[in-house]
Amino acid sequence: MKYRHAKVRTADSYTFPGKPCRMEVDGRSMEIEKVLSHWREAYEDPSFYPEEFYKVRASDKNVYILRYCILFNSWWVKEHPRAT
Repeated sequence: MKYRHAKVRTADSYTFPGKPCRMEVDGRSMEIEKVLSHWREAYEDPSFYPEEFYKVRASDKNVYILRYCILFNSWWVKEHPRAT
C-alpha cells in the first residue's frame, strides 16, 4: 500500500514536528486516539534527510503509519495492515 498525502495537526509544537493529534485524509477528518509507536529513520549518506514515523490508532479504529518528510515539510499516511 502506498503513502497518500495527509494534513496533520500536532500537539506540543516545541518538539519538531510534534506529536500528531488529528489528521485529514481524502477529505475525511479523524482524531488520533493513541500513538502506538514513534521512530526516526536516518541514512548513512548525509545528503538524505531523516524522516519521522508514527504508528497511530485513529478514531475510525484503524491503525495508520504517518510519515513526516522533513525535506518537504509534509505528512504522508498509509493504513497499517490488520493482523489475521
